[in-house]
Amino acid sequence: MKAYVFPGQGSQFPGMAKDLYDNYSVAREVFEEADKQIGFSLSKIMFEGTEEELKQTNVTQPAIYLHSVLIAKLGASFQPAMVAGHSLGEFSALVAAGGLTWQDGLALVYKRAMAMQKACEVEPSTMAAVLGLADAQIEEICAEFGGQVVAANYNCPGQVVISGSLAGIEAAGIKLKEAGAKRVLPLPVGGAFHSPFMEPARVELAAAIEATKIHKPICPIFQNVNAKASQDEGEIKANLILQLTGAVRWTQSVEAMVAAGATEFIECGPGKVLQGLVRKIHAEALVSSMDLVG
Repeated sequence: MKAYVFPGQGSQFPGMAKDLYDNYSVAREVFEEADKQIGFSLSKIMFEGTEEELKQTNVTQPAIYLHSVLIAKLGASFQPAMVAGHSLGEFSALVAAGGLTWQDGLALVYKRAMAMQKACEVEPSTMAAVLGLADAQIEEICAEFGGQVVAANYNCPGQVVISGSLAGIEAAGIKLKEAGAKRVLPLPVGGAFHSPFMEPARVELAAAIEATKIHKPICPIFQNVNAKASQDEGEIKANLILQLTGAVRWTQSVEAMVAAGATEFIECGPGKVLQGLVRKIHAEALVSSMDLVG
C-alpha cells in the first residue's frame, strides 16, 4: 500500500518550484492566485530569493505548502491509501487528500506562520536536536523542567527535537549529554515550536480552523499529535488545533502507517528529508519522490 508524506519547515531552497512554474500551466495559475491571495509575490521569493529571505516563517511555510500541494496535483498517479505530513506538512497532506481546498489551506498556513511569528516575539525561546538517546530518557529529563522544556519532534529513533525557553534548553542540553546523548545541537529557529510557548498562536489559529470547511478526505490522514488515522472532519480539526502546542509524533506515525499496511512511502514536496527519516524508522520500506506527469 502507498503512503504519501509531506515535509515541513526546513526543506526550502532557493529556486524551489521554478521547474513546476516553467513546465506546467496549472502551477502558473496556482502561483498567480496564491500571490494575489496573500498580498505579495511569494513566487518571486521562491524562484529568485536568497536563503535568508526563504527562512522567514511567513515565506517558508506557504512556500513549502504550495510546492508540496502542486507536486501532489501534478503527480503521475496520486492514489494514496493513506497520507501524513510533518508539522506544516499536515496541511499539505489534508489538501492533497481532498479534505481542504488549496486556497483554504493556504489561508490557514499563512495565518499559522504569522501567529507563530508573533508568539515567538512574546518570549524568547528555541529548539535543539538530541541525537543518540532513547525517547523515554529525553522525556524524563524534560519533565524535570516543569513545562519549560518539552519533546517536540520525534523524528526517528535516536533523533528527537526538544523545544523550550532559552535557559531551559541550555540546562536540559547539559543534563541530556550527561545522560549519554551523543550530541545536542541548537537549531536555527525563531522559537519553541510544538510546545506550550505556542499557546498564543494556537488560540489565534483555532478560530480560523473552526471557521474553515473541512471535508472528509479520500483516505485516512495520520495526524501528528496522536499518530492515529482519521477521516472524521471534527477530529481532524481538533488535532490540527492541538498541533501547534503538541508534539510531532513522526516516528509513531510511520510505525502506525506500516502497521496499517503501508509498504511504500512517496514524498511530495521539496527535498528528501522524510525519505531519510522513514528509512531509519522502517528499513524495509520503499521510499521515493513523487513522479510528475510527463
